[in-house]
Amino acid sequence: MAEEYFIRGPEEETASGPFSIDALLTLAEAGKITPDHYYFDPRMESWALIRSNDALMGQVFPEKKRLSLRQKAADEELESVEESLPEVKVDEMLAAAEGHTKETRHVRTKREWEDRAAGFSVPILGTLLLISALSVLYPSWSIIDGIMNETDGSMHKLFQNPVVFLGAFDLVMGAFLFLNATEVFPLLRFRAMVGGGFFTIVYAAAWLNGDPTGIWLSLSSLSFAVGLYTCTITLNFVLMTSAAILGFAGALGVIWYSNLVPLLLGS
Repeated sequence: MAEEYFIRGPEEETASGPFSIDALLTLAEAGKITPDHYYFDPRMESWALIRSNDALMGQVFPEKKRLSLRQKAADEELESVEESLPEVKVDEMLAAAEGHTKETRHVRTKREWEDRAAGFSVPILGTLLLISALSVLYPSWSIIDGIMNETDGSMHKLFQNPVVFLGAFDLVMGAFLFLNATEVFPLLRFRAMVGGGFFTIVYAAAWLNGDPTGIWLSLSSLSFAVGLYTCTITLNFVLMTSAAILGFAGALGVIWYSNLVPLLLGS
């Protein structure tokens, strides 16, 4: 399979492509790209100047050889062949790569929806984690207040309620996400898998031992974990929206059944 490259101008933020080597050569001959344009290097997973890749430079911007009398006949034959070929319109090529033609419009539409999903994922995940942190830290505020005021026995209570550490973790991760630090996504997936599995089993065991709210807490914990995990791995807008709804329902369910129901029942 021939190599294809995405390209963007020195001052541009959006990329065009992918282009084959032949297409890049055509764009270079038309003056649409220069050695100072960037191309996406899949091996380094980063953008690099075309001029920094000698092999690519040799293919896209080959050195023009001096003409000689012996080449005249060959050049005339080549010109006649080129005249018989259909004309390549550079503007049409760029429009197709950017999804502005009828045939490629679906590609552009898909890309736009993926961009929307990527833009929504960070605030959705940040809000989910802040809700989760609130559901854990608010009921344990007396422990936190005791630690800040250096009250005797506060550290002992903290280690008797290690779930406070999870609330602090969610609070920190939520703050990172609102700073657009998407590098924490792998940590969020780990938190979703471990936290979801642990609390689902713990609350299910509580239900089996006679706690009527245990089954709802178990389902809420599972819903939150699945929603959180899915929002970190998909760019499908519909799936992202569904996962967000599931995650919010789970987070609010945990708050309701772990905090408000016992309060209303006077326990």
